[in-house]
Amino acid sequence: MYKLSVGALFKNESHSIREWIEHYLYHGVDHFYLIDDSSTDNSVEIIQPYIDKGIVTLFSGNNWGYYLGRQMNMYNHFIMPRLSESEWLLIVDLDEYVWSPQAIDLKIILGQCKHIGQIQINNTVFGSNGHIEQPKSLVAGFTKRSGMKPTITPECGNLKYFVNTSFNFTSLNIHHATFVDKNDEIHKFVMLDLPYFVLNHYNCQSVNFWNSVKCTRGDGDHYRIRTPDDFKIYDFNDVEDIELYEQNKELIARLGLI
Repeated sequence: MYKLSVGALFKNESHSIREWIEHYLYHGVDHFYLIDDSSTDNSVEIIQPYIDKGIVTLFSGNNWGYYLGRQMNMYNHFIMPRLSESEWLLIVDLDEYVWSPQAIDLKIILGQCKHIGQIQINNTVFGSNGHIEQPKSLVAGFTKRSGMKPTITPECGNLKYFVNTSFNFTSLNIHHATFVDKNDEIHKFVMLDLPYFVLNHYNCQSVNFWNSVKCTRGDGDHYRIRTPDDFKIYDFNDVEDIELYEQNKELIARLGLI
């Protein structure tokens, strides 16, 4: 059984998928359940070595229709049946990097949470740093964020979560899982932000990435198309924050991303 796994849906993430996987491996993740949502770039080729090593289980979401709720349905079709293979499962997107100020290994914090069924984390939104071209590393390249940590606004409020698989769930949703026992939802469902967990959300990234990738691939959960004008909604550059970079700088150097 894996101690900690990550589940995610991705499409056209070749610019950062290697750094994202290595980030989570560095922070104590044992396994990944990844759903390829009809990528047209070389994302799958990049992660093939991790598949070959048994680190990544890859599912094909090709030809899945576009409708509101599709992301949840793919989680439940592909990942939900594998829930019993891990003690903890983290559901995030490919532009979301969860870490802890208290320990490099996320399992150290989770080891103190065995009585908790589900942990939600608010996101902290990072901006473009003024980048037109995409830098090699998300963590090293995008170090300016919203002045609000976590970033809780109508436009940018975003929650992701860990589930403790010793509890029972009926559904894995985008921002939370649904407990079988409603008493667990009342008593075993907590939010743990600072000082335990932080979710760096690299939403907009560079101008060229936004226009060439985000505005062309669609939204993972439905048919909504982003526009170039949407970029400024997420482009927060209020505060310099290199805390995750300080944790990851040796990893980033080893990956040759500087």
